[in-house]
Amino acid sequence: DHPLRLSGARGPRSRRRRLRNMVWLPDHIWLAQKLAAKGVGGKGKAGGWTPTWQPQFSKKGWSKGWDSWGGGWGKGKGKGKGSGLSRFEPEKKVWIGGIPDGTTWKELQEHMDQAAKTKWVEVFDKKGKGTGAVAYETPEEATQAIAQLNGSVLKGSPIECDVWAKPEAKEADAAAAAAST
Repeated sequence: DHPLRLSGARGPRSRRRRLRNMVWLPDHIWLAQKLAAKGVGGKGKAGGWTPTWQPQFSKKGWSKGWDSWGGGWGKGKGKGKGSGLSRFEPEKKVWIGGIPDGTTWKELQEHMDQAAKTKWVEVFDKKGKGTGAVAYETPEEATQAIAQLNGSVLKGSPIECDVWAKPEAKEADAAAAAAST
């Protein structure tokens, strides 16, 4: 059995079918592929064939899909609805102030887990630097955490725990309190 001899049906119809589905390859590439498919010499896998070209505009890649090439459509993994603090009701969230610089969400989680098991922990940066938020399973757990951990010490400085309210509402409450005194 010669390594270059093609196996399979012989005849005009099978030849036309093969030719219709084939693309032209340079002779040295064609020969290397045929030898690799037969398991004779070369660096190819025995019995396997690797494509020498890939389509430039393909929704799916050859192995892992379009997203493995860094492109694609859609939002990708881990993004979109249902992630973050927005999925929790305000009664289940606790606002935290006075967080020392360099505190990670993991450190804050360990501290806040003293009151009850947290469901989501976030340390804000940029505009909200020094603040964070924690979400609990139930409103009762959030209330317990506020009562138990308000004024507790995290990394050498006291933190403030309060009910969750939008920043505009907190500013309005502070302005109303200042006006009434």
